[in-house]
Amino acid sequence: MTASVRNPARTRRRVASARPGRWPGLSVALATTLAVSGCTAEAQPPPPPKSTTAPVAGSAAACVTDPQHVAASEDTQSTDSMPQERAAGFATAVDAVFAQVQADAPAVVVGVRSPEGTWTKAYGVADLVTGAAAEVDMHHRIGSVTKTFVSTALLQLVDRGELSLDDPIDDYVPNVPNGTRITLGELVGMTSGLPDYQDEPGFFPTWLADPESASTTDELLAAAWTLPPLFPPGSDMFYSNTNFVLVGLAIEQVTGDPLDEVIADQILDPLNLDSTTLPTTTAYPAPRLNGYSTLPNALIGATPSNRWVDVTDWNPARYGAAGAMTSRMDDLLTWGRVVATGQGVLSASTQVQRLESFGSSSLGPGDFYGYGLMCKDGWLGHAGTYMGYNTNLVYHPDIDTTIVVEATGGDASSTPPRLVVIQALTSALAEIAGQAYTPGLVPPALQFQELVPEL
Repeated sequence: MTASVRNPARTRRRVASARPGRWPGLSVALATTLAVSGCTAEAQPPPPPKSTTAPVAGSAAACVTDPQHVAASEDTQSTDSMPQERAAGFATAVDAVFAQVQADAPAVVVGVRSPEGTWTKAYGVADLVTGAAAEVDMHHRIGSVTKTFVSTALLQLVDRGELSLDDPIDDYVPNVPNGTRITLGELVGMTSGLPDYQDEPGFFPTWLADPESASTTDELLAAAWTLPPLFPPGSDMFYSNTNFVLVGLAIEQVTGDPLDEVIADQILDPLNLDSTTLPTTTAYPAPRLNGYSTLPNALIGATPSNRWVDVTDWNPARYGAAGAMTSRMDDLLTWGRVVATGQGVLSASTQVQRLESFGSSSLGPGDFYGYGLMCKDGWLGHAGTYMGYNTNLVYHPDIDTTIVVEATGGDASSTPPRLVVIQALTSALAEIAGQAYTPGLVPPALQFQELVPEL
């Protein structure tokens, strides 16, 4: 089910078919949000000349120094097996990290696709009860990596002149706080000021009471609207899943189709991403990695709180457009380059504007957020955390290389030095690939021994 919407004032045509990711509030000084408009017959003034001054190191602009080049770059990636010596370097790097995190990450699946070839490897077990080994081709819930698909679907509608990022969300969804002032661009760029529905005190207890039940978008938004707006639209940045629930509704209003069908028709089918879906139920195809988390115990105050809870069949529809998608390694290795360059899904001009939309955030030092993409150390992509599942998808244009990390279990290791699992694995792979990726770290104050999870 979706929230009730009203028809926008303009006549629109139907488009032809051809915690997830929860971070602290993001602080950013953004005066305006970039907007992409549809075609117009009016003459437009020439754009101001680009500055020849190099961006300041460490700034948002320095994360992607030449967006036009990225959007037009040649695809040199190879799906052939990586040479043995090169593959051994990646394996050795991951072996060392997995040895540190395996108590907290029952399964880890990693992959690299570069001009030298493709390398993948699975570690650990897919099922803690049976001991079945994890395999590379198993399905995995990808959490907020979903946002890369949803934001791309929105930008495709911009390309087709079906909407503008300047449009207020009030054109598509009624009763949004500040809805006449919040634009689609501010939603997809996390600068709307809207609260995150999962911060509503009853969200997790309700989910825990019936993990396989779904929430309608009406219910998710109702939870969000019990919380006050955080700041005037466009004046700051805060990572909120509510933004993407609204983006999904806007896409459905314009196309007249359910979001899962829009994403399949506009992105998944044309790219042959046959193992990627946006489920609306607990459906989870086999073979699959089982999800494990200790969070449910902690939320209800159970003792001990280090007991694994099998969350495999929990309903991802509670995150919908914000984080419900499921995929596999090969699809994600393909998608990493596509979403970073826009090639095959967006016009070059729209992708350039996407790559120019990054702003500073409190995701971490040197972490930037744009239109459904993150940028860190020149690596473009998105991370995703969903109950029992963690994912990181990144691509670096300078070396035409995609890295994918999937891990079940907790998002951080329990024994010092405590590591953020997917960040540490990404960093190890990136170092071998030739472009550094600074891993997120568990804060020094929390670098103490935690309870090691167990069945």
